Amino acid sequence: MIIKELGPLGAEVIDIDLKEINKDQLENIKNSFLEFSVLVFRNQSLNPKELKEISNLWGKPMVHPVFKGIEGHPEIIEIRNYGEKYHTNAHWHSDVTFEDSPPDATLLYSLVVPEQGGDTLFSNQYLAYDELEDDLKNDLEGKKAIHSNMGVLMLSGGDPKDAKTVEHPVFRIHPETGKKALYVTEAFVKEIKDIDQKESQTKLEYLYSHASQDKFIYRHQWCKGDLVVWDNRCVQHYAEHGYGDNERTMQRLTTSGSKPF
Repeated sequence: MIIKELGPLGAEVIDIDLKEINKDQLENIKNSFLEFSVLVFRNQSLNPKELKEISNLWGKPMVHPVFKGIEGHPEIIEIRNYGEKYHTNAHWHSDVTFEDSPPDATLLYSLVVPEQGGDTLFSNQYLAYDELEDDLKNDLEGKKAIHSNMGVLMLSGGDPKDAKTVEHPVFRIHPETGKKALYVTEAFVKEIKDIDQKESQTKLEYLYSHASQDKFIYRHQWCKGDLVVWDNRCVQHYAEHGYGDNERTMQRLTTSGSKPF
């Protein structure tokens, strides 16, 4: 097994079959996950049961609170292309931050990929925090942002009456590494609590732009059989389109997490 660093975050784990890993490889994978935040495993052949079993390396598989899973495996969501008009992931986000305890990790496995387009971008939120101006860090230290599930409810045809909000710190401390990460996402954050609404919007727009700079990003170009796993506590991601109505089918699941602090 070889670990190949990919950029500002991310590493490819080479020469491994995740269905047949030993104790030493498992330890190396866990340490590499905390070091690189995104791990790429190419040429994997996994059925839903195997994908779910592998996800246990990162935690207990979660059932998505809004989107329905596939038959027999409610924890796994199948993401299919419906054309660019209906592309729903064209925004930077961490997954399910509208829950009290968002998932620790997300796994995305490619079944069918287009010849071009459909890349996923990942942004290092440790670096995003580190490179904020000291004045802004001091200004936002201890502040909380309000996250809402309204957007995904509307996409799924849900009832707006079921909308909920939660509060999470603007800067999150990773429970295993102890490092701080920027933790606001354009997809789910409504406002920063306890400051003027206009000021909140101005600061959020700046933070969103800052967090998605090229110098923080690894771009993954998919091949069939790729499994990518990322640390939802310190990574944002963005799904590009650019493949028209060509087929792109992925399976995704998340693992249980803890309340951000």
